[in-house]
Amino acid sequence: MSENAPPVTSEPAPRLAGFALPAFLSAFAYRNFRLIWTGAFLSSIGTWTQDVALAWLIHTRMHDPFYLGLRAFASDAPLLTFMLVGGAVADRVDRRRILLVSNTLQMALAAALGLLYVTGHLGIVPILVIAALTGLTQSQSAPTYQAVITSLVPPRQIPNAVALNSLQFNLSRAIGPAIAGLLLARAGTGACFAVNAISFLAVIVALIRIDLPPAAPSKGTLGESLLAGLRHVAHDPLLSSLTLLGAAGALLAFPLITYLPVIAGDVLKTGVGGFSALLSSFGAGAIGGALTTAHRGHVPGRGRTMLLALLVYGGTVAAAMASRIQVLSMALLFVAGASLVTAFSTLNSLVQENAPGDLKGRILSIWGLAFRSGTPLGALLAGVLVRSLGAPRVLGAFSVLLALLALGNLAWNPRVRDL
Repeated sequence: MSENAPPVTSEPAPRLAGFALPAFLSAFAYRNFRLIWTGAFLSSIGTWTQDVALAWLIHTRMHDPFYLGLRAFASDAPLLTFMLVGGAVADRVDRRRILLVSNTLQMALAAALGLLYVTGHLGIVPILVIAALTGLTQSQSAPTYQAVITSLVPPRQIPNAVALNSLQFNLSRAIGPAIAGLLLARAGTGACFAVNAISFLAVIVALIRIDLPPAAPSKGTLGESLLAGLRHVAHDPLLSSLTLLGAAGALLAFPLITYLPVIAGDVLKTGVGGFSALLSSFGAGAIGGALTTAHRGHVPGRGRTMLLALLVYGGTVAAAMASRIQVLSMALLFVAGASLVTAFSTLNSLVQENAPGDLKGRILSIWGLAFRSGTPLGALLAGVLVRSLGAPRVLGAFSVLLALLALGNLAWNPRVRDL
């Protein structure tokens, strides 16, 4: 079989350049998947490098943790507002063109952020405006990318492809903060913004070189296409359960990342180096979780595994918020990162596998809307509470609620538990 062959129902031998691949890398047997994975990985490193620098800039210059949550909300609000439309468009329009335009615009916005910083005009208002415009472009690229990434491998390789996609994201989560820490210490914040702008070239080149399946023929109007996807999820008990679980999990889990600068700067008092170390520890754990999930692949019992991973995440984050020792906090966040990626990567692959091919863009946009909506809402809610209660108490309470949610599903939701 040619490595450029379209998806088929039989599973190919995982080989690359004549060498057998280990099970957890089996999706790399496909050239198109390798190219887009590599481009997305390099671009994600740039994104994390910029995000760490920008979060530290907000924390040190503006001295109000609410602005950290406000930036997250400004980025995700337009993404969430238009993501459903983006999913419907992804099922009707050439996906390569969508991704090329979106990534080019994001590169321009990253360059604008760096230019404003260098000229001394980077205040909270331009930060929020650029965050909102970036979120707007991602409202189209996010569901399109999710639909593309699993169209490049056979159906039984979807869990492995999803886990490897999670791996690239979390490898970048570990590498990006480390690069940011070095650049902040030696070259300044502007260099972090420049790295992000340049990194978009990697994914743009990959998109030009890969072969993508053609978009399905359009049926009906855009509005009718969107309603068809919504009706399918609403009437599918499994997809609706998975979607609601993703929304609640994101709301309770992801404020931790938003407020790590507060934990490092005000609680542990370890500064930007401590912040980078905490984020890198979380990312390193996430890498382990992604590798384990990729190796596990398409096996029964993934629903229970996902819920147990959420339970472990809740417990370890609660313990980390009670810690006042940098090394202990790093160790706990390592376990938390592994657990969270195991849970959400498994959840994502279950949604992918149960989404019909002709509705995949729309269903993934609905899933993405639910999942991503939890992030800004959780960040904004936590920001309000952190002002009066402090970050450790708020993040600890969120993690306990997440653990209780996992326990409830383990006890009373066999539809998800027995997958």
